[in-house]
Amino acid sequence: MHDWRALGYPSKWILYLILFIATLIGMRYVVLTQLPEGGRPPYLFMLWNTFLAWIPLGLAIVLDMVSLLRGKMLKLLLFLGVGLLWLFFYPNAAYLMTDLLHPFYRYPISAGMGIRFWEENLFWDHLFTILFAAMLGLAISTASLASVHALVRKYLGTVMGWIFAIAVLLLSSFGVYIGRFIRWNSWDVLQDPVRIVGETIIYLMDFEYLRHAIGFCKWIFLITLFCYVAAYYFGIAQQSQSNR
Repeated sequence: MHDWRALGYPSKWILYLILFIATLIGMRYVVLTQLPEGGRPPYLFMLWNTFLAWIPLGLAIVLDMVSLLRGKMLKLLLFLGVGLLWLFFYPNAAYLMTDLLHPFYRYPISAGMGIRFWEENLFWDHLFTILFAAMLGLAISTASLASVHALVRKYLGTVMGWIFAIAVLLLSSFGVYIGRFIRWNSWDVLQDPVRIVGETIIYLMDFEYLRHAIGFCKWIFLITLFCYVAAYYFGIAQQSQSNR
């Protein structure tokens, strides 16, 4: 029990429960939101995208369990295996931010009787539904990275911990880009990693594609870095206050 407390439990369970309840609320609105003409809800794909966003958080919990094992070699092998899976799936959480484009793509912007679409409450229902999911993605990715960052800091020190965190956010921003524009996902990386790496290198050797990637990735990186650093130091401030 003491080992679990050293990893931040049961506080982590409380946070994960809050995120889970928020996810249920958000997905309820995803299912209920409809276009003005009715029909099938337009954002049902968000159910799958949000499920994928939860996978890295689940793997972060598995990594916490691995850290409690006694055998050094088994622990190392599991850290590497589960850690790589975590890294492959980690961009799925931040990817939810890019789904903000869908209300503008799917909502009919040519409203009748002189009413502009942004003056309709229904449009804002659509936008805020996806925005809520995007905020969930940021929260889930932040919680997931904080958990794994703590393990890296424990075993490799503070400096290596921050190098790891920043490297993950950089790689994740590019992973989001690949998912949104090249349309590959985590499953593709697992099924044929050599082809994915080769085709990505060829893609980025084109200067226009590279400039496009950098222009997009810088914003994903800055947003996720800001959220992570703010949450990280807020957590430290809360912890130091409770220890007084």
